[in-house]
Amino acid sequence: MRRRLIMFLGVISVFAVSGCDDYQMADKSKEVVLSKAEYEQLKASAALAKQVGRYQIHKEGLRTWRLDTATGKSCLMLATEVDWKIEGYASSCATEDLAEAQERHRLYPSLYDANGNPLPPK
Repeated sequence: MRRRLIMFLGVISVFAVSGCDDYQMADKSKEVVLSKAEYEQLKASAALAKQVGRYQIHKEGLRTWRLDTATGKSCLMLATEVDWKIEGYASSCATEDLAEAQERHRLYPSLYDANGNPLPPK
């Protein structure tokens, strides 16, 4: 019994001493991609985007609007052809979504492509 205990402790100590040497130390000399302020802003906008029920749909006559409850912005989703020509394409949701995507790319080109989609990790 005592021999097994000593043998068990010996095996455990060999594992503890050898450990896993497959780790890598972080290179602190590499550039930081984002400043702390940019990181905080990105984190806040990500938290804003994760809100449940952020968008509300409102129907007004023959027009359908999307309201962003986080920012208070509204945009035109659906309308008749006549209303669309009067209201214009500038207030459409597609135009606003594209502008937001381009802004994300402009602010964080290393994180988002030109369409505003996240880039895969390197």
